[in-house]
Amino acid sequence: MGRPSVAVVAFAVLAVVVAFLGGSSRPDINSLLILRPVCVLCIVAMLLKSRVEWNSVKPLPLLLALFAATIALQLIPLPPSLWYGLRGRESYDTVAKLLGGTDLWHPLALSPDRAWNSLVSLLVPLGVMIGFGTLTDRQRRLLLLPVLGIVAVSMVLGVMQVAGGETSPLYWYRVSGRGQLIGLLANRNHQGALMAIALPLLRAWTLSPTSRKQTARARNIIGLAVAAVIILFVLVLGSRAGLVLVLLGLITAFLVEPSTGASRLSARQRWLMAGGLVIGVSVLLAVALTADRAVAIGRFVDNDLGTEGRLAALPTLLHIIAQTLPFGTGFGSFVAVYASYEPDALLKTSYFNNAHNDLIELAITGGVPALLVLAGFVVWWIRASWQSIVMPPASPWRALQRASAFAILILLLASLTDYPLRTPLLGAVFTILCCWLAHIPTTGTHHEND
Repeated sequence: MGRPSVAVVAFAVLAVVVAFLGGSSRPDINSLLILRPVCVLCIVAMLLKSRVEWNSVKPLPLLLALFAATIALQLIPLPPSLWYGLRGRESYDTVAKLLGGTDLWHPLALSPDRAWNSLVSLLVPLGVMIGFGTLTDRQRRLLLLPVLGIVAVSMVLGVMQVAGGETSPLYWYRVSGRGQLIGLLANRNHQGALMAIALPLLRAWTLSPTSRKQTARARNIIGLAVAAVIILFVLVLGSRAGLVLVLLGLITAFLVEPSTGASRLSARQRWLMAGGLVIGVSVLLAVALTADRAVAIGRFVDNDLGTEGRLAALPTLLHIIAQTLPFGTGFGSFVAVYASYEPDALLKTSYFNNAHNDLIELAITGGVPALLVLAGFVVWWIRASWQSIVMPPASPWRALQRASAFAILILLLASLTDYPLRTPLLGAVFTILCCWLAHIPTTGTHHEND
């Protein structure tokens, strides 16, 4: 077995740095000063030292380029006559007249510095696509192991964080859920989303091709044990969204390959297996509730001011969309724009950092162009998901591509109540999922002989 190539090493370095420094969605975290330069260096190394098979992930590079173009266009300065004619600029026109600045050119983005940050943040998914394109088919499938490893590390780190208390140095993001099992991320909802996608991916791992029955049996046992731990972990995590997503993850894990093994079982055995799973989950729930650690369930029945505030803000958010379409206010401008529309009744000591619904925030900041790119992505996802369903059973990619399709769905649904894909870590994982789903297995390329 030869030494790993420079491209593989660079991809591995990128993955480690993103995992440990990319858990927060904030644009002002210090770790970005390390993450992004390292990302650039890794991208350069991969491009110089290996040939990238862009066809292996098409049309993802095109979709990423279109999304980048929607941001870049917002940074082009526009003449005053055009800029002030855009919808949603009336109040700024009044301020500019008072300050005597009506003759200045402005970009479409109302917060250009934040728009630049949004554009630069695309380096991470670009790096992941490039890294994926430099690997062999086998190496691309084996990426499943480090992805599941990230989930395991995040869980262990979360336990260590709670054991160390709210002042634990293992909470390395300034703004984070201290006292919670957040792990590599800064938000328990994002941690819950990571746990949820692990379930269909675990199922794909148990179905990985192997010629030894003992190996397959061991994988099944390990997979069931880890799934049980994930369920208990999310109960203690305290994320209601995470709990719902994990339940969805359990369903999709079954749907990855629902017929596997069923034909060899009698009706009685299938009922016993289903009953055993129900009893197992029930025992975990009972233990968690008895120990008073089922935080997620407790939060379902308790009133939550944060959720009430988000629901109360919904009419204002929809009003902003109506006032700013079709071009939006510019990526990264949400905080400033929402503050200018926020009614007095919703004012409080903290600020609304995100819409907590990325579809709404995308409409506000990106306008119709960004929504069209999203629509293109959804169309691709539907077609690619269908291809994974009709893929021949003998294909080693079948289970992984189905699991990827379900995991993408889970993260998209999570984005309707939060903003997990704004974190570099989950953005990178999402990109890997998309690359797996987009990949067309090859029967032999120059890579296979590297």
